[in-house]
Amino acid sequence: MLEYRGVTKKFYKRDAEITALRNVSFRIEDGQFVSVVGPSGCGKSTMLNLSAGLSKPTAGEILYRGQPVTGINTKLGYITQRDNLLEWSTVYDNIVIALRIRNVPRQKQKELADYYLKLMGLQDFAKHYPMELSGGMRKRASLARTLIYSPELVMMDEPFSALDAHVKGMMHEELLRVWELETKTILFITHDLTEAITLSDKVVVLSARPGTVKAIIDINLPRPRDPFLLQTTPEFIEIYHRVWDLLRDDIRKSEAA
Repeated sequence: MLEYRGVTKKFYKRDAEITALRNVSFRIEDGQFVSVVGPSGCGKSTMLNLSAGLSKPTAGEILYRGQPVTGINTKLGYITQRDNLLEWSTVYDNIVIALRIRNVPRQKQKELADYYLKLMGLQDFAKHYPMELSGGMRKRASLARTLIYSPELVMMDEPFSALDAHVKGMMHEELLRVWELETKTILFITHDLTEAITLSDKVVVLSARPGTVKAIIDINLPRPRDPFLLQTTPEFIEIYHRVWDLLRDDIRKSEAA
């Protein structure tokens, strides 16, 4: 579905040149859950902006279903670190906003909204405002707002980073349940190795800036997965140490910079 071929991205600020990504290559197949991990500042969020067509690579190319990404990619959904819910709108109105922009008939809007509100366990909160929701509920509303217009690929930029450990674990359960039910393709950015391994089919490990691919690790853990039980298994712990060994020096390097 999505392929990076030798992608390099440079930024220019005053007289300084900053290389965020260098010669990045990897592929995401239909239906895969792929996470990208790496130290702060290694270009993870830049990758999402490039995939969405919000920015262009300095070198190399990005292909979406075999075609170069040359402009805004309307086939995907993009969930940022902030939920970006409209505080003055109800949960229902937040969820259907993309359908209204697309001039979807009102009855169809209601049918889809009712389905995704129920899917996310928010059916009793349709008339509530975002300020009346917990952090986890806001994240679920944000996910429903993205899924409702059926993007082929869902990109998520550290969506659970602000949540405490217990709520984050519950969101992992919810995301895996929805992903398996909806059979979406997901590109997930995170600093959290436990999160990446728990959720993913494959983990792309980036070096410190400029971000380069150090390794692509297949996560051959059985599904369906219970996030809380999975993390205690020897297989999970072995993969965790393997990824951490790849990242340890780069994280120290990025924090010392």
